Amino acid sequence: MPKSWAPKIWLAIAWAIFGLGLGPLAEIQADDKKLKIGFGAALLGNLASYGQSNFFGLEYAVLKANKNGGILGQTLEIVIADDSCNPAQAKIAAKKLLNKDVKLIIGHTCSGATRAALDVYGDKALVISGSATENALTDSGKYPYFFRATPRGDIQVKLQLALLRKNGYRQVAILHDKSDYGEAMAENARQLLTASPDSQFQVTIFAGLNPGQDYEAIIAKLLETKTEALIWGGYYNDAAKLATQIHQKDPNFPIIGSDGLKDNRFLNLAQKAAEGVYCVGQPSLSHSQAAQEALKDHRSRYYSQEVGSYFFYAAGAAEALFAALTKAGTTDNFAAIKKSLNEDTVETVMGPIRFDAKGDIIGAGYKMFQVRQGRFVEVPL
Repeated sequence: MPKSWAPKIWLAIAWAIFGLGLGPLAEIQADDKKLKIGFGAALLGNLASYGQSNFFGLEYAVLKANKNGGILGQTLEIVIADDSCNPAQAKIAAKKLLNKDVKLIIGHTCSGATRAALDVYGDKALVISGSATENALTDSGKYPYFFRATPRGDIQVKLQLALLRKNGYRQVAILHDKSDYGEAMAENARQLLTASPDSQFQVTIFAGLNPGQDYEAIIAKLLETKTEALIWGGYYNDAAKLATQIHQKDPNFPIIGSDGLKDNRFLNLAQKAAEGVYCVGQPSLSHSQAAQEALKDHRSRYYSQEVGSYFFYAAGAAEALFAALTKAGTTDNFAAIKKSLNEDTVETVMGPIRFDAKGDIIGAGYKMFQVRQGRFVEVPL
């Protein structure tokens, strides 16, 4: 993809995201003479910032590869299909990509949408996500050609448990937003807390909340019980509303989220209610020379536009894919490509990574953060 394409691609995405009349036109027409890399992601809706961040990472990796001559003698081209983090839309997006003869996919963004898309792809595409965390995506064995460059969800819950122990919280409520991602995170937390042999944890409330509802009733229940902390499974938009309403009743009530909360839009939406909120998230990956070069390149094209939470993960996913294609010497033999992804450690903007037999990343992890003075600050455990 020539560098001159970057503004054109982002213009199409921006028009779709900001509702400038193009609807779901967040797609680029494919050139049959180029190696097509599919990008299925949330580019519309409340979670579009996740898709944008993933796109920035993929775009960087593609531009870098093309600058170095492409892959297997072919120039790379990104083919985009919006899924809005919605399973039904993800199936449509997956069909669109397959209909364009796209077999190599970076995506999708959210766990539920990823699973829905994978059911459509079957064995017709090889997929690497930079942000889908649900354990079952790799544990089920249903998707042999699926990989993820972000760590799995149950790793996050172990950090949440460590924070509870550190702060002496034993009476814990667990709420989620009824998304596939949020419910899986909440269920992981419940299982780990109740199975912990060396603790006296008690789950006081376990419930799914309808997105956008008023949370007064559940908050009243929280405060009436002996609940000492709340674990939230879900995305930042509903987390911000919940945190705001809790803050009005008890500004010091501990909230512990997962990586779906660690987004600057949570800070913008929750404002002062965000202060003190904990969440698991990706550690800073910007310290290496490779990462600094990636950020410099991004800023040269987007100026002050932040890369977002998943830039390095999507870039790392793409770099690992390109290395595997080169090693395998093919874009069609998924078994050979998978073999390289499983066996070869690749240097990426994330650092050195490879994938285990199930498709989970080896070489990446999470950290605990807390909002302090309007910023996510890493908290040692």
